[in-house]
Formats: sequence, C-alpha cells, structure tokens
Amino acid sequence: MTITKVAVIGAGSMGSGIAALCASAGLDVVLLDQNAEGAQKGVDIQVKRRGFYLPSDASRITASDDYALLEDRDWVIEAIFEDLGAKHALYAAIEPHLKPSAILSSNTSTLPLANLVEGVPVSRRERFGITHFFNPPKVMRLVELIASGETEAALRTTIEQTLGKIALECRDTPGFIANRVGCYWMAAGVARAREFGVSYELADAAFGRAFGIPRTGIFGLLDYIGLQLVGPIWNSLESALPAGDPLLDVPLGCDEFIAGLVERGLTGRTGEGGFYRGRDEVINSDYEYVARTQPDDPVIGLKDPREVMDTDSPGGRFARAVFLDTLRYCCEVAPEIAEHVALIDDGLTLGFGWKKGIFALADAIGIDRVASAYGSKPPALVTAAAAAGGFFVDGKVLSSEGQLQELREREGVVSLRSLDLETVVCLPAGAVHAVSTPSGRIGIIDLHTPMNSLPTAALEVLRAAVDSISSADLKALVIGNDAPVFCAGADLASIAAAGESGSAERVKELIADGSNTLRQLKFAPVPVVAAVRGVALGGGLELALSCDRIVAHADSQLAFPEVNVGLYPGWSGTISALERLRAAGVADYHQKAFDFITSTKPFPNAFVAKEQGFLAADDVVLMSPDHVLARAITEAESLIEGYAPPADVAIELYSGPALDREWPLEKTTENDHVIAAKLAQMYTGEGSLSFNEFADREVEFDVPLVLLPANVDRAKHMAATRKPLRN
Repeated sequence: MTITKVAVIGAGSMGSGIAALCASAGLDVVLLDQNAEGAQKGVDIQVKRRGFYLPSDASRITASDDYALLEDRDWVIEAIFEDLGAKHALYAAIEPHLKPSAILSSNTSTLPLANLVEGVPVSRRERFGITHFFNPPKVMRLVELIASGETEAALRTTIEQTLGKIALECRDTPGFIANRVGCYWMAAGVARAREFGVSYELADAAFGRAFGIPRTGIFGLLDYIGLQLVGPIWNSLESALPAGDPLLDVPLGCDEFIAGLVERGLTGRTGEGGFYRGRDEVINSDYEYVARTQPDDPVIGLKDPREVMDTDSPGGRFARAVFLDTLRYCCEVAPEIAEHVALIDDGLTLGFGWKKGIFALADAIGIDRVASAYGSKPPALVTAAAAAGGFFVDGKVLSSEGQLQELREREGVVSLRSLDLETVVCLPAGAVHAVSTPSGRIGIIDLHTPMNSLPTAALEVLRAAVDSISSADLKALVIGNDAPVFCAGADLASIAAAGESGSAERVKELIADGSNTLRQLKFAPVPVVAAVRGVALGGGLELALSCDRIVAHADSQLAFPEVNVGLYPGWSGTISALERLRAAGVADYHQKAFDFITSTKPFPNAFVAKEQGFLAADDVVLMSPDHVLARAITEAESLIEGYAPPADVAIELYSGPALDREWPLEKTTENDHVIAAKLAQMYTGEGSLSFNEFADREVEFDVPLVLLPANVDRAKHMAATRKPLRN
C-alpha cells in the first residue's frame, strides 16, 4: 500500500507537528480539530515554530473540522489527549467516513493497543495500530510502532522512507520501549542523587558527558520536559506497570518536591525556572534560588566512563549506581518489551539523546568489567553478553533471551558492509569499491579521513577514482560511505601552514590541487553522484557541487564558511554556484552567489538550498539520512545510459553595480570586507569565461588572501580551536 493522503486529528502541539512533518515530506494532509479555527491555529503555530521545512509546505494542509474530508485518506492519525473513552468515541464517530483500506493509528504514549482496539470496529482492527511520535516530530527521529501484517509494513515504509524517521518495533507493554527505560533512568537518577546527597549540578555532570548523556543531565532534562508533566507521565506509567516492577521502587510521579515546584509555578523551561533558573541559579531545599556553583568532585572533567565509575567520590559513586541500575532494569524488562537489545538502545539514543544506548555503552566500558561490577549477582543478560563477547558482536546483537542474532538492515537502507563490494583502489586516505548493478559496475568513493575531510591524501583518492574508471570498468561514481557526514572540507592546518610560509607558489599549488581534482570529477567520462548527509562544508560543498547529481538529507548543513578561515572557496565552488544559479533561472545569480558565500551561514535545510537554486531541479532531497547512500546508487545507475560529460560552457563575468556595495555589513570586520571585495573583484569584468577559465581565475584571486597575516591568524585559530577568529 502506498500512502499519499494523510489526516491528523487533533491540532495541538503534537498533532500539528505531525501534520507539518507529513506536509514537508510532500504528502497531502488534512488537519482536523474540534473547529476549523483551532485546526488553522495549529498550522499557524507550526509555521511560527518552523515546523515546516519550507513555509510553502503549509499549503499542503487543509485545516478543517469536517470528518467528510477523511473519505479519501490512506492513513488517519489520531493525536488527541490521553483518555481512552475520548479516543473510543472518536473512532466511532470517524469510522463511517473511512474507506475500507484506510489505516487508523493512535499517537498514544501510554495506552496499550489491546485497550485502544476495543473501541475499533472488528473490520478495522487489522488496519489499526499505534504510531507514537516524539515531540517535536520534525526533530525527533523516533516513532514507536505497534501494528502487524500489511498495516505494519505500510506504516513502516511511510514512517521511515517518506517521513525519514525510525520506526521502532515495540511490543504492547506499558510505556512501550523508550519511555519505559528512559523514565526509569531519570527516576533512578533522582533517587540516587538524594541517596548519595549529591547536588543537582554534580548529578548532571557526573552522569553526563563521559557517558554520552545530553548536557542537560537528568535534572536539566526534567526542566526541559516541563515539571508539570512529571506527575501525569510517570503516574500513568507507574499505574500500568505490573507489581514488582523496579520502577515502582523509585516513584517519581508523586514526588513531593517536584509537586512543590509546580505549585509555585516553577515548571522548568516552561515557567520561571525549575531545578535550574537560567544558567546561573539552582533551587535549594527551601525553594529558593541560589548561585549555581562548579561541583568540587574528582569526576568533573573526566571523559572516560570507566574512570568516572572507578572514582571513589560522591560523583563517582552516584554515576556508577545510576549506570548499573539502568542497565539492570533494561536487562530485566528486555524480554517483555523488545526482541533484542538494539531496540532498547535505539529508544535511548533516539528518544532521549544518548550518544550510545545502555548496552552499547556497556560494551564500550567492557562487558567483563561491567559484569564484575555487579559482584556475585549480575543480570542474566549481562552474563550472557559476557559469554558472547558483548551485546553487539560482529554485526550481530544479543536477543532479549540472551542469544546472538543477526542485526537486520532496515528496508531500503544499504551500507558498505551490506554490499557485495570489490575494492579496486586502496590508499591510506580512502578506497574505491565497485558494486555490480544491472546497468554496470558503480564505483563508491569511500574516504577514511576524519569527517571525510579533504587533505592532500584524500584528493589523491578522488583522482585515483577517476583514473580507475577505465581499468575497473566503472560506469558511474558515487561519493559516500557509512559515516554520518559527507565532508567537512579542506585540511585547515595545511592552509594555515601554506599561508604562514609566505610562499605564493606554495599557496597556489595547494589551492590548484583541490581545484583541478574537483574539475576532474566534474568532467569525468561517467556520471558522478554525491551522497550528502550531516555536513558538506567548504571544500565538502564544492565537492558535492562538482557532481552531476546530489542526493542530500534534508537536514544536511550546506555552507561555505571559508571567510572564517581567511579566503573564499577556491576549489571551483564559486563558479559552480554561478553555474547552478544561472541554470535555475536566478536573474541576479552573481549577487546571490556572492551573498551566500560571504554570509558563511548554512542553508536552514536542503529544501531551501534547492528552492534557491544551489541544488538543481534533478537533485534529490530525502527526509531520511539512512536512505541517502542507497538512493545515490540508484541515481547513479539511472544516469549511465547515454551519459555525456558536461560541456565547458561559458559563464558571464559580472558588470553591474559593485557586488559588495552594501559593505561593511553589521557584525563584520574590515578583514571580512577584504575577502568579500576580492571575491567581488574575481566575479567582475567584461565578457565571459569558460568554467575552467573561471576556475583558474578563482585560484589566482584567492592566493593573495591566504598570504595576508590576518588571514594566516584566522586559519591557525580555526585549525586549533574550530572556532572563527573575528579579527
């Protein structure tokens, strides 16, 4: 079943957010509420909160109170308040308006499927499920899914491939996966902090950065959630749990201190304050705010969780207890809530922002070390993991029953490890792998540098890929791998060293090396496709713009931050920008390119980059980062037949009013203007130049900038600190 028409019932923060997400993904959406004005208000709020990728996406939503609009919907999402009776009444009211094939799902976070389905007609029950989005839907990738058969398959495909989320396969248990274990972690953390007498600041720091926990920590996260929601969320979960569940030993729903905060209007970030007020104050036991202090504990500043857990201090003992408590709980409930432990880790990483889930964290700490920390009574799953060599071993994962099983790739997702590859180039900075497709062999350029950056050795990999086209019988090239980023750009240390040398020849050689390499890709005899996700910054964006096609994740950061390093893009990026904007029909394309390059700011998202012409009409923007590589391979394959390299076409020089006529701009320095003026000068002249001639000009005009002492300082500072120097 293909889902193209969606309805969301309930225009509150969550419902309108889901509607905005679906509209941004190109679906036709109806948003219903008790009255049309309320539904429209939900749309307006999402526009204000930037819940849409493009403001124009809001036009795909029809706001109404008319259930008749449900008649052609493929998927109807109920997102009203958590009241079983109200949901049952709604299901009865809308059923006459639903077509037989329509899927109905609830966005509930607490109510079991078994209870919800009692209010659904028997004929609809096979097409009913739970789709629990996390708020805000645009940002949070997790959707907990409970459904079966064709309904589950259709929802999973839409959630993951169309909406770009991860559908977490859950069992019909209280709190599902993420809230079940996440609520325990937070409740246990509060209880342990009081038991060990540690301050809020120390608790959040001790079980924080070293463990890959979001910088809010536990108490900061409670403030972020909103303390007024602690009672309803935890009470609902606690009331649904079976007797003897360890979460009932650390009840947070009836916490008297939190209740006292709420009574005083101190609800966290939604009020005047919570455990913290701003960055400088913290609450005390008398509900008074006092100055926040830096905790005095030896765990502060430690980056290794093993060191934290081995530290005999209040902070160390607290962190050790919270980690072991949380791991034990996850081990005990795993057979009830999930097929394997990776699903629980996904709940924590996607739902609560952990960098690693609790089981992956245990592997990183050392499974034998973790097992011994429990003494004579480790959880059964920890014992099983120790015997297996970890919770994750050679592409396998420990099941909830303690046996290793294959960790399956999600539908439509490919990784280099999942492909049948032949390595045709192997160099220290990267490799080129060949994958066979029905249209011929496609080479995949796999960089091995930090963040896929482009030092000289990485440029050698790109050239080797072009050189291998004939010998390896490659019909297309794809630039991409399993890393979460596409390319962070050129090697800053090399730029700084070249500038500091004072040698114009050395600087020109460095810039020309990158420019010539990217031009080899641009004019290669086979199509080249960029698989962009994470970041494409500076030289990374120039690399993408050199390709015949770009497949980009919607949330990729695309930017030219070179001004912060003391130059402008010198690897043909300024010319690619002109070429693309002109092809998109942008009248003042020189000015638009100049403004974007000198701003150093990334596009809000890849949809905006496409709307403005920096991405071409044929470039592809996907909501899911996980499907980018697979789509890039598909796009490369589609370009093979009849492919001809692009012509070295002429591009006009700019001859109008000065491109930098409005400079100096607010918050810019004199040195910023020196760089901007040089870019403007490079763009300006009479007549036209071929792409290659223009790119040579780009290099020539860039060299003097790199040699300026102020720009040498910029490059050195950025290389050392990753922060711009505003000199």
